[in-house]
Parts: sequence; structure tokens; C-alpha cells
Amino acid sequence: MLGLDEHTLQRRSLARNETLFQQGDKVAAIYFVEAGRLRLERRTFDGRLLILGVTPADQFFVEAALFSDSFHCDAVATQPSRVRIYPKTALLTALSADPTSALSFLRLMAHQVFDLRQRLEVMKVRSAADRVMLYLDLHASADGRTVSFRGQLQDIASELGLTREAFYRTFAGLERAGAIERAGSRILLKKSRDA
Repeated sequence: MLGLDEHTLQRRSLARNETLFQQGDKVAAIYFVEAGRLRLERRTFDGRLLILGVTPADQFFVEAALFSDSFHCDAVATQPSRVRIYPKTALLTALSADPTSALSFLRLMAHQVFDLRQRLEVMKVRSAADRVMLYLDLHASADGRTVSFRGQLQDIASELGLTREAFYRTFAGLERAGAIERAGSRILLKKSRDA
């Protein structure tokens, strides 16, 4: 993948809440999450924790850092995790030499731009209820009604720019209004955002 032999790449296992890298660390590699979940986070000037995103298993992690000297945030495992390490220098060399791998990487980056645009769209919604419903709609499975959560709801709250308390209140309100139905780690959308 991306012009490197996966079998020769190193792996690193992380315990829950273990840090993979910290803001300011030199970028020596990017990662592929083989198992678990990793969260990008940064502290604001007043000490609040800002969740920048969560990456589940079977996805690349911090690809944009390939073109940076240092990381702009921290990466923390939200559960026991394992990452495959793609050394920066070797990966840049492979991408430069192999147009097919370079196009594969470009596709990956284009998908990330699409995801970020969706996140910006969600963040522009003023109403907490509408913001949560839009998020759920964008993350629904192929049936358009079922959303499965593999991570912690508090991470989603932070991703939506809501406090945990406001997120849980909004969730409860949507459930009382009949817009959603909770079943463990799944949410069933009962009404569209426009209904």
C-alpha cells in the first residue's frame, strides 16, 4: 500500500489513553490504524480539550502531517490500539517514484477534504438539535436511518462543538420528540431533519 511493503513496516501497540505523539513532536511517520481508535486532540489557550477527530481501525491517520515538520496536536488511543508505521522519508520516496501509489494517496487526501467540508457544514448549524441530526444523517448507514457508534459519545460531542452535557441533553430531547430511538450503540433516525 502506498508503494511500501506492509510486511516490512513496524507496528506499535497502544494502551487505552496512551499517547502516540504530542504537539510539537517531529513528524517521522504517518500511521495506519490496524486495530482500535485514535483521537487527535489539542488544548486551547484556556485549557479546554478540543477533539479534532477520531480515526477508527482500517484507516490512515495524520496523512497531512507527511508535509509538515512537526505535529500540531496530540494523538491518543481511545481504546487498546495497534498502528502500522509508514516512515515519512521512505513514503515520500515511494510516492515520488510510483504514480499509481501517488494517485492512491491523492484519492485518500481528496476523501479527507470531503469529510472536512462535511464537518464544517455541521459546525455552521446554530441549533444543537439540528447540528446533532445533521451529524447523524451524514453518518447513517446505507439504509439512511441507522447510525452505529463505535467510539465514545463525548468524543462526538466535542467534534460537534458541544459540551458533553449539552450533547446528552440534546440527544435526550431528540429521543423524547421521537426524532431518534436509541438501542445500545445504535441510533435509529425516526424523522428527517426537515420533518
